[in-house]
Amino acid sequence: GQPPLPLAALQLSTAVVLLVALWAPAVGRLTKPETLALTLLVLFTALYFVPWPGLPMEWLPGRDAYVEALGLLGQEQLDGTTALSVHPLATEAALLTLLIPIAVFVGTRSLDHRRLYPLILVLLAIAGAQAVLGLMQFGDGPESPLYLGLTHTHFGSGVGTYTNRNHLAGLIEMVLPVALALFLYSLGRKEHRDSRGWRGRIVFLSSLRGHAAFAYGILVLLLIVGVIFSRSRSGIFLTILSVLLVTFAFGRRIGGDNVFGPAGTLVAFAVGIGVAIGLAPVLDRFASQDPLEDTRWTLFAATLDGIRDFFPLGSGPGTYSDVFHAYQPLETGNAFVNHAHNGYLEWLFEGGILAAILILMLLGLYLSQWGKVWTKDTWSRFRFVQVGAGIGIFLILLHELVDYNLRIPANMVYFAFLAGIFFSDPNQEVATGKRRRRQRRTPDLATAAVPESATVKPIGPGSDQIKNPFLD
Repeated sequence: GQPPLPLAALQLSTAVVLLVALWAPAVGRLTKPETLALTLLVLFTALYFVPWPGLPMEWLPGRDAYVEALGLLGQEQLDGTTALSVHPLATEAALLTLLIPIAVFVGTRSLDHRRLYPLILVLLAIAGAQAVLGLMQFGDGPESPLYLGLTHTHFGSGVGTYTNRNHLAGLIEMVLPVALALFLYSLGRKEHRDSRGWRGRIVFLSSLRGHAAFAYGILVLLLIVGVIFSRSRSGIFLTILSVLLVTFAFGRRIGGDNVFGPAGTLVAFAVGIGVAIGLAPVLDRFASQDPLEDTRWTLFAATLDGIRDFFPLGSGPGTYSDVFHAYQPLETGNAFVNHAHNGYLEWLFEGGILAAILILMLLGLYLSQWGKVWTKDTWSRFRFVQVGAGIGIFLILLHELVDYNLRIPANMVYFAFLAGIFFSDPNQEVATGKRRRRQRRTPDLATAAVPESATVKPIGPGSDQIKNPFLD
């Protein structure tokens, strides 16, 4: 979604998704805090590119050099309408891009759990395909045509269809906890009880449901290997953390209600911790030294200088790559720095104190949702997926400390989809299941069919009524 044409296609589809989601009756309507957060995100960005007549540019912090440059071009340049953003067109483009994850989140929240499962499987398939492509790229070498002609500096690493291995790692670390959650839920669990003894069990194991745990296990292995051969240091580290978090989250709930008992819990903890320990040496063996690893701290320091100069308003959303040239250190040479490689610092650079308030508010919403999702009851399959999505969100938020995954349109979409799942009502599926069980227990006797073997007898002489054996 980074080139102009795919980005334009995403932005156009945003309008369609929002129209459908808002027009159709929503199953899970947004809560007031969610609605407020999304509204403030849009207003925050729009605030910077709308004109502010009569506002002198010299009143705005960090604009001194711009005022001087415009003065050299002529007085009429200074008399124009002022916007809070240094580059209003870039901010307007940032708003159009921001609407993409907002539309995905709203669309996801408008679907019930039953309709979300096919989309979850699509996401798992996309991550699996990207991991396979990354493995093939690594195995084929730096000159592999499987890089699809994309321009990047990570030849010899798995990047999938991204231009940066860290962004492939970002996708995998978001999806891996969901795949692990479905694997542990399906492990040793039947969707129905079969009383036909061993024959029934063998038939179940040969069915699609019987193979679910095996399929999810293969996908988990594929994703772990894929992130290893991306050679992303942060990706491998966060994968280790992912395995540990999933182990502690689901180790006592395998199959939904711990079908294997205490022994299964001990085995799950032993395997999870063992896998994490086994991946630790991989971090040093396979992870490649990032050329920006030492430069990042220089970029962070320069970005902090810009935050100080533009505080408290910032330079305007979407303007970092245009404004940072004035702060770019000599150590980076003539390299083009398009992002701060720290999503939070970039937000503060562009949005100042308003961005800081939004970050804290969104993090507060995320933490408060854990109180609704994490319960002591038996967890349904969707509750497993929700917790996995919440862990995936946490991992990508950690990754933002050293990268900019959430500035990549594709990962924006995946992040917003997982956020929509995480913020869904976790009790919806339970309530639906109870209604279905009540319907099965109370059949409509008035419309019950008469079996062919039933005896049809007239109730009285000349009567045309039929005796119903169910009412006998």
